[in-house]
Amino acid sequence: MKIRIALIIIIISTISCGLNKKEKKMNNIDYKEKLYDLSTNESFLNDFPFYFIKINSSSISCKTTINNVLFKKYYSYSKDLQGIHFINHYIKNKNKIKLHIAPVYDTIFEKTNDFINIKVYKSPSKKIYTEDDFFTSAEEVINFDTYAPSNKKKIIYENIEGLPYFEKEFEFEAEMPFENEALINSKNLQEIDKKVLEQKVLKQYQRFVNSVKNKDENTYWELYYHKVAYFAKANFLTEEEIEDLIKEGEIYYEKMSYQPIENYEMVFYDEGRLVCFESKSNELEFKGKSPLIATAVNPNDPNDVFRNPIQFYFYMPKDSNELKIMY
Repeated sequence: MKIRIALIIIIISTISCGLNKKEKKMNNIDYKEKLYDLSTNESFLNDFPFYFIKINSSSISCKTTINNVLFKKYYSYSKDLQGIHFINHYIKNKNKIKLHIAPVYDTIFEKTNDFINIKVYKSPSKKIYTEDDFFTSAEEVINFDTYAPSNKKKIIYENIEGLPYFEKEFEFEAEMPFENEALINSKNLQEIDKKVLEQKVLKQYQRFVNSVKNKDENTYWELYYHKVAYFAKANFLTEEEIEDLIKEGEIYYEKMSYQPIENYEMVFYDEGRLVCFESKSNELEFKGKSPLIATAVNPNDPNDVFRNPIQFYFYMPKDSNELKIMY
């Protein structure tokens, strides 16, 4: 009789445990699947302007902010700086771009080797942007060049030859169907005790590293979702573009390893509403980037190592004491 009772207790306990696990699983949000909810609707694709920037440069270091939020920072030439970049997630009704450049290989700019060309475009819609002739239909909002003067009226030309560095600001107005309410209603993080805040920021970076290290897929996709959510919303990403984001996320989860977070400084942007860590590395390729570096080794060549910094920007809602991911 005692054996039967014990057996019944074990069975009931096992069933109860299974139900609890099932219930817990049902209560978990599938953030990887939820990424598809970020794909834009036809209204945003057709009815609202879409902004992007195109950069071409050579032999310069560059720090660029859009509305006091870091856009790009490089202390050496980088292919990542070149080409087209979406910027809707930085945009407000009134906008300011700040540019700081310096020569990489010399103490002053040389005429033939050191240049930068920056163009900001306004496409009538994201749908038109995705078509082959988007440059034809897009309006040049800003066209700045240091390479050679031009007869075009809209080009802003500056001769930087012989200068040790150069700074420039551009202002323009834009049309957006919404604003970044989360950032608007957030705290000035510079008013928080720096040691306390630093530990909070470090904890967030470590949470990402540990999610990969411990194969915690749910946590990883939760963090990844919040990193790309506003970017996807503001830039009207299509389902195809969301699928590309997911594929990229899969690579950084399945194929990469991450080193300990170290040798960094805490940096604020957007008048103290955003915070991140930036590397103090002596390697120009990584200086000023995130100290969180994704690493992968070519199995056929141990000397072929891929390293790519993964940056997070954090904010704190006014009604909270905990950091959240903005980008």
